[in-house]
Amino acid sequence: MKLNPIHQSLIAALSITAIGAAAPAVAYDKGDTVVRGGIASVVPGGSYSGVAGDNLDLRVDRDTQAAVSLSYMFTDHISLDLLAATPFEHDIEASQAGGAAIGSTKHLPPTLTVSWFPLSGMDFGFKPYVGAGLNYTTFWDEELNNTGQTAINAITGQPQTSMNKLNLDDSLGLAAQVGVDVPLDDNWSVGAAAYYADIETDAELNGNDIGTVEIDPMIYRLHVGYSF
Repeated sequence: MKLNPIHQSLIAALSITAIGAAAPAVAYDKGDTVVRGGIASVVPGGSYSGVAGDNLDLRVDRDTQAAVSLSYMFTDHISLDLLAATPFEHDIEASQAGGAAIGSTKHLPPTLTVSWFPLSGMDFGFKPYVGAGLNYTTFWDEELNNTGQTAINAITGQPQTSMNKLNLDDSLGLAAQVGVDVPLDDNWSVGAAAYYADIETDAELNGNDIGTVEIDPMIYRLHVGYSF
């Protein structure tokens, strides 16, 4: 049975927390820097967004890439975190094409959050945290494939030989995260985290605004951490 990213992340988080039962209880301290590296899966919301007068319903699929975050502990309980990744690439799907891909886009979603470690200083072998902040997503290299060109020309009544250009504007929105780190020794740890990002992009077709595509993904991450 193939598990989706939500189930995979829940299993991973439970497994990592179980490891924490036997892990050393090492606390992050004020002034510490924590680097976390691993993989992240961006899983957009599954609903379509109607654009072009609801003549075109669009959504994007999921992708997994390498990810890294940098955290600085302002106090024993509070950190400032920056999440970055290698570029994600998503197929753009349309309901009018039976959910098939009509094109693709690349994006980077750097996310800045302030996190709270409620159990810091307590004798536990794991460190849960929650945070909130902002996400900025920049899109580029938007392309329409042959299916997309044909579908759009049929909707707009243009000749089938017409070539259309799709553009997605950058997005700024709120973000939230929850995660857990399990120390392996004084410096190394393993962990998992889940983010929610409010990503909405204004779509343009041939330079004309056709509406807003709501992506609103969950971002699931498994990582190895190093603190110093």
